[in-house]
Amino acid sequence: MIRELLTSKGKPAITSDQWHVVHSRMVHAGTKRPFVRTIYCEHEERSDCQKAAKALRVKLAADGVGVPEAESDEVFVRHPNYKSLKTAKCRRADA
Repeated sequence: MIRELLTSKGKPAITSDQWHVVHSRMVHAGTKRPFVRTIYCEHEERSDCQKAAKALRVKLAADGVGVPEAESDEVFVRHPNYKSLKTAKCRRADA
């Protein structure tokens, strides 16, 4: 079950009680936290979650041809109850 909650620092976050794929997409270029994260899908098994994440990465790569790496979408596999911030900075070192 996907839930929205607050971190211990009071920041909005999302989580799931299952393995889940988090899709982080740029929506506000030039702002402090340009990426918005959503839970793309949930799975009972880690291996199924990894397969879904790989499929999403392939789809996003095909859709994002020509997009600079610093502005491209990111995909994460998270364990059950992992809290992901709803908005975030780019995690890449070159951005």
